[in-house]
Amino acid sequence: MVAGLLYLIGLIAVVISILVIGYGAPTMIQIFSAAMDAGENVFATIGGLAAGLTWAVLPIVGGLALMGMGRIIMLLASINRSLRGQA
Repeated sequence: MVAGLLYLIGLIAVVISILVIGYGAPTMIQIFSAAMDAGENVFATIGGLAAGLTWAVLPIVGGLALMGMGRIIMLLASINRSLRGQA
């Protein structure tokens, strides 16, 4: 039960973060296109856009870690059940 909740919470964190990033994607595409048209430094523009997304690192990595922990707990529980059934 706890493993399922960990997995679900992690999944929700990752999906919501990706949706919020996607909501701001048209603005980022416009900034990148304007920089390309103006002939500005592409790497500086990409660095500036990436710096604007630093807030998303923690929810995505944390959500993936929660999902991984949930899967590990599910795996250990299934191993425990299978070994208990054979004894």
